[in-house]
Amino acid sequence: MNVLLTKLSNESLRSAKTGQHREGILLQGTIAAGSSDTIKVEVGTAGTIVTMRMAGTFSTLDLIGGAIVDDGICHLRGQLIDTDKNLQLFNDFVPLSLFLSPGRRKDKLAVNYLTAGGGADAAAAAANLYEPQEFTHPFTVNSYIRLDVKNDAGTPNSFEIYFDVIRVTRK
Repeated sequence: MNVLLTKLSNESLRSAKTGQHREGILLQGTIAAGSSDTIKVEVGTAGTIVTMRMAGTFSTLDLIGGAIVDDGICHLRGQLIDTDKNLQLFNDFVPLSLFLSPGRRKDKLAVNYLTAGGGADAAAAAANLYEPQEFTHPFTVNSYIRLDVKNDAGTPNSFEIYFDVIRVTRK
């Protein structure tokens, strides 16, 4: 991908009468209990984008013994797709915990299933390390960044993914 970034140098953009600017794209959704869904966001008509990094969070809720519990297990699995060529960017559905940072978003209102004393109490506030994942991929004009997501929990779970992108436009 370094070749792609080299092609986006200032000199090549000036000679091609193109411009570039940074922006962010947010992909977010809530997946119902025990189901799957497709969430997508349009790249738009303003120009092709190249993703540079992504960061994201997800909830870890499940229904245990009739209570909504923050069990700390990632119940969401996703397949990231570039709709321009219907290109699957992963080989299979991958747990969101493997590619999103800071990752788990603890829910202070849910019961914490895993406590030191064996009892149930409120989940501790999140204190995750934030480190965006490097993710370089070009998406063309009028295409979508699509995430097919499966939720194997007994309660809805949500996620948010933020893509840091460079948009390349014609002048």
